[in-house]
Amino acid sequence: MKLPEFWKTGVAVLALGGLVAYFWFVERKQEPKKEGERDKITLVTVDKAKAKQIALEAAGTKITLVKQGGAWKLTQPFAAPADTSAVESILTSLEKLEADELVADNVTDFAQFGLATPSRKLQATVEGASAPLAVDFGAKSPDGGSVYARKPGEAKVYLVPSWVESSFDKKPFDLRDRDLLHVKRDDVRSLEVSGPEGGYALARTDAGEWAFTKPVATRAGRWSVDGLLGTIENLRMDSVVGESVSDQKEIARYGLEKPTRTVTLVTKDGATRTLEIGAPAPDPTATPSPTPSPSPSPAKKGEKKAKPEKPAPPKPTKYYARQAGSGLVAVIPAALADDLAKGMGELRAKRLHEVATYDTEGFDVVAGGVTKSYAKSTTKDKDGLDKTQWKRTAPDKKDLETTKVEDALFKIGGIDVAEFIDAPKALSEYGLDAPVLKITLKAKGESWIELGKKDTSYYARRSNDSAVLKIDTTKAEELVKAFSEL
Repeated sequence: MKLPEFWKTGVAVLALGGLVAYFWFVERKQEPKKEGERDKITLVTVDKAKAKQIALEAAGTKITLVKQGGAWKLTQPFAAPADTSAVESILTSLEKLEADELVADNVTDFAQFGLATPSRKLQATVEGASAPLAVDFGAKSPDGGSVYARKPGEAKVYLVPSWVESSFDKKPFDLRDRDLLHVKRDDVRSLEVSGPEGGYALARTDAGEWAFTKPVATRAGRWSVDGLLGTIENLRMDSVVGESVSDQKEIARYGLEKPTRTVTLVTKDGATRTLEIGAPAPDPTATPSPTPSPSPSPAKKGEKKAKPEKPAPPKPTKYYARQAGSGLVAVIPAALADDLAKGMGELRAKRLHEVATYDTEGFDVVAGGVTKSYAKSTTKDKDGLDKTQWKRTAPDKKDLETTKVEDALFKIGGIDVAEFIDAPKALSEYGLDAPVLKITLKAKGESWIELGKKDTSYYARRSNDSAVLKIDTTKAEELVKAFSEL
């Protein structure tokens, strides 16, 4: 049967409507095209140097960052210096914020894309721009790999990679400057520590070496001190418990009325910074340490059964701390407190002497009443490479085998201190009134060591150190032999 014309028209309209519906509800929400098939669309371009303000809003929290005098500051939801690297990361994402594809234009119903009430709003104010640059983010695409986005005021909807949107997923604390002391390890010239293990102070010499100045003048281990300073330099707040704490009861509650430990640093510009570490801070993730107990023995008649021991309290993982003179009280990880708890002994120079053969230009040796001098020269070989040559320059002149000289120098650094004698008796008690060996090293200044023998034991002294050091007999004899053969 032949259909009337109006039926044909109706069928055509229905078919067209079905195609439109299919496009809107299926095609536009289908899987995004593969990376290589996409034509990138630039949504926002921000010149980092001209950015003046950034505003982020998500889950009801508004964050505002403002550039003031060349530095970024948080102004909302609280006022605080901003973390430069965190802000820089956001600006890098904004330098060229791109979409993978245009999903639809002339959109009137943004709710279907999660953009009627955006999950995240982003706005950047740039010098010279007539209006802020902004992007709203909505729901995720069906595969979760992209997010719908739009520029406010436009009817177009785009797909942006999820990882781009997540780069703006920041909480206020993520963006604040969490550095308590703002100090670089290479700038520190002196360090003073107080705590239950005793107090001590160190200073850096003109040659860059560290030495204790109290309670005893003795050498410190370069790498040990550098490790401690690295922990201080990288110290960051885990959280802030108060921006401006002044109530004495509150200060006492945090253990900061009489801090458990203090660290005072003086930098090369003469500035002083003191970190005060107080009471342990609660850590919900910490678990009690089990205390092993002996197997219970049967109770005798008339005796009460022994109660099982309680688990030992967990070792603190966080502490309250502040910079002296500041009202900001923070929670810091326990790493620094744990390092300081090791005491002065952890920082002492435990090797007889650290020797860098590449820095050593010469040395003098005194043994058996005879002084010998040695010098290093460097020449170019036929291939243009540096060639090191060691020579004895006094009392006679002689070319020496370089590896033999360097092996002897290495032996100095291979001797560990067995015992520190911080209040030594007369030098004769250690055979150091008449040393069996004295070596003066010339490398970025002069330093020396000398060995004495008393009965069957060997002792040593070294420059910039008032302590007498007891050392291993076998290694001491190997050192004496190695330098006697040069």
